[in-house]
Amino acid sequence: MQALNMSHNSSADSHSVLWTGKPWILPGTIARSIFLVVIVVAVVWLEFFLGVAYDNIAGVDVILWTGLVFFVIWLLSLVHLVLLRASNTYILRNDSLEIRSGILTSRSFTVSTSGFSDLEVVRSISARIINSGDIIIRTQSERDGDRKMVRIKNPLKAADQIREVMAHPIVRIDRSDLTEEKKQS
Repeated sequence: MQALNMSHNSSADSHSVLWTGKPWILPGTIARSIFLVVIVVAVVWLEFFLGVAYDNIAGVDVILWTGLVFFVIWLLSLVHLVLLRASNTYILRNDSLEIRSGILTSRSFTVSTSGFSDLEVVRSISARIINSGDIIIRTQSERDGDRKMVRIKNPLKAADQIREVMAHPIVRIDRSDLTEEKKQS
């Protein structure tokens, strides 16, 4: 996830944004690139070892075909990450957490403090090394189920901020109660 845009607002507006974020795809992009480079080096070495690197296929050297094929594979492997980043946005406000997803069909799921049940941070070994992970939000509603915020940069800090917001219950004052109190006074 791109670095969470931390902007702590002290305004009284209950809809002020505490942070927004998107999936952090840079580590995945780097990992896929390194993996593909290792594979390309092994294949090119094998082509030279077998003496076929400069053989022609359709007037183009095999080594160039290898480079082109692996470049296309690299681009296709990044499509998933780019779509993931483009289709997910997370917004933490003073009174709720909003999870937006979708490109063609957009969905917005908002968890208010009254509907919040539990939060779980999931981090693999590699995710701990690069300080990323997923956050699973559980709601009290059986219908809504769990919501997952994927590839969060610094997920423990983000989870602490979410817990801090969700731990504060919303208190609403009924105006009819206020008017009755004023009449009695």
